[in-house]
Amino acid sequence: MSPARAQTGAPTALLERAMKLLGCFGPTRQALSLTELAAMSELPISTCHRIANTLVDGGFLMRGADRKYRVGTRLWTIAQHAPLSERLRESALPTLARLYEETGENITLAVFDRGQALYVDRLVGERSVPTIIRVGGHLPLHTTGVGKVLLAYQSQSVIDRYLSAQLIRPTPHSVTAPDLLRTELALVKERGYAITREEMTAGSGSIAVPIIRNGTCVAAIGVVVHLARLDATRLVATLRAASRSISDELAR
Repeated sequence: MSPARAQTGAPTALLERAMKLLGCFGPTRQALSLTELAAMSELPISTCHRIANTLVDGGFLMRGADRKYRVGTRLWTIAQHAPLSERLRESALPTLARLYEETGENITLAVFDRGQALYVDRLVGERSVPTIIRVGGHLPLHTTGVGKVLLAYQSQSVIDRYLSAQLIRPTPHSVTAPDLLRTELALVKERGYAITREEMTAGSGSIAVPIIRNGTCVAAIGVVVHLARLDATRLVATLRAASRSISDELAR
């Protein structure tokens, strides 16, 4: 390899490895040892140690007294400048609060992110049914109300690619057959809302609607409830009003 090519490729390779390390962290992996990082990123321990320390120096990671690495505040600070965080969450928060006060249920706001539903906000209370949803976390598109809405409004090529992959089945009620999902997604887009019953968590269901901006689905808003309280007619009407409110706020 020529010196010019080596100089061009080295920063890219380093960046890719750094992204691998940062990608190891998640809702259930908030503190990781060097050995765990190396195993998950499939990088040599020496390389992992060097890159992790560089990220610590830059504030992207932090290392605690237990010698484990955690996400640093620099990442959080940068993330606050993303259009998603700055615009959507700020515009939606008053409506999400009113929706929670009206229903007393789990309120979720999600966007399509690399083939998954990324939860950008949620409101919960004592009465709300327990869920595994976390802000900043991802869940499958085909097992959640907001996920099915987000997938239904994607292009046909994106839907085809998603349905061609191996789909997980968290519960016996999860729909994973591609033909059944295609039919369901078409219905979701036709009627403008999605309903799930025990497809992600036993005993609970969800209803979600799209948030449309300039003819495009930019996000989905939903409620997660106990099956006994899943009143589709009432919740769909309430969610649609909330969706219109958020869309109006985004237009300002």
